Amino acid sequence: MKKILLDCRFWGPSHTGLGRYTQELVTAIMEQPPKFKLQILAPKKVKGIDTIVTKIKPYSYAEQYQLPRLIREIKPDLTHFLHFNLPLSFKGKFMVTIHDLIKHHSTGMATTTHWPWTYYLKRLGYHLVMKQAVARSEAVLVPSRWVKQDILKHYRVAEKKIMITPEAAGSSYFKTTAEGSQRPLPGNYFIYVGNAYPHKNIVQLIKAMEIIAVDNRQLKLIIVTGRDWFYQHLRRQINRLKAQGVVKLKDFASDIELRSLYHHSIAFVTASFFEGFGLPGLEAMAARTLVVASRRSALPETYSDMAEYFDPEKIEDLVGKLRLVLQLTPAERQKRLDKAYRYCRQFSWEKTAKLTLKAYDRCLGL
Repeated sequence: MKKILLDCRFWGPSHTGLGRYTQELVTAIMEQPPKFKLQILAPKKVKGIDTIVTKIKPYSYAEQYQLPRLIREIKPDLTHFLHFNLPLSFKGKFMVTIHDLIKHHSTGMATTTHWPWTYYLKRLGYHLVMKQAVARSEAVLVPSRWVKQDILKHYRVAEKKIMITPEAAGSSYFKTTAEGSQRPLPGNYFIYVGNAYPHKNIVQLIKAMEIIAVDNRQLKLIIVTGRDWFYQHLRRQINRLKAQGVVKLKDFASDIELRSLYHHSIAFVTASFFEGFGLPGLEAMAARTLVVASRRSALPETYSDMAEYFDPEKIEDLVGKLRLVLQLTPAERQKRLDKAYRYCRQFSWEKTAKLTLKAYDRCLGL
């Protein structure tokens, strides 16, 4: 039986989208009939999975120098790096998941917490590692056609080498909410879930909410995001805009709490310029709320006609879409919710796992 090693050092919700992808994919693979001997590298023991615990952090110098030696000791037939950050000196057979090329598009000092010389050094490292990931891998997994086309635009690589493996909302988001269940927050609100990086364009969303709130002082924007440097920067921007009465910041929540936040919201809203897939919107559909999204990158591909779209650079367009969903009749809103709920069910981690296992077969010539 062939041995496959999965680099799961991003395991868990603390790593936001990468952590969710890692945990959901590996869990779904383990539920499939055993065809390979699977081992994972993770920061802590994962119950029910053959885990090799490592303290080697992503993007660290140890990743470049210690990780290749560790993998050589494990002797896998194939290593699957679940993010692009692989060691440049690694010589074994591998495949890689590339979630997006955001760093190709979102550049400059506003996108980093580092000093200029460190930023440019790390940017050089990013391009070197990404180039190696695309060129030397047996296969490249991507979540959308948009990311596939973006890679083909930037790198000389065979199209058949890139395989699309869409993501999905977790099963907990599809659970029903009891009629009259307690709301997690008082009043009506829109919700944004995700990081506070500059390309997420959150300031534009806040400005739009300020315009909406002129006619409805009780309406809020709930931003669910991690407490990092960009969180602190966002807080300063909210203070600068004097938008504290409109915007409420909340730490990343458990799936159960997040589902409730989605469900009781008017809509999930994202004004992002670049997304490789757009998982929070599918989670919102599964939790039965509406989606309002920018007409950019992979979002129209992922959400199809289940979202209201706007130009993220035109605030009047965004304001118009927010007002549109506020004015829907209960019957029209329910019709849209039901249609989106059926749509998002076509995505599943089981399907993603099966596509990933097919990629393993192909890489190993099986």
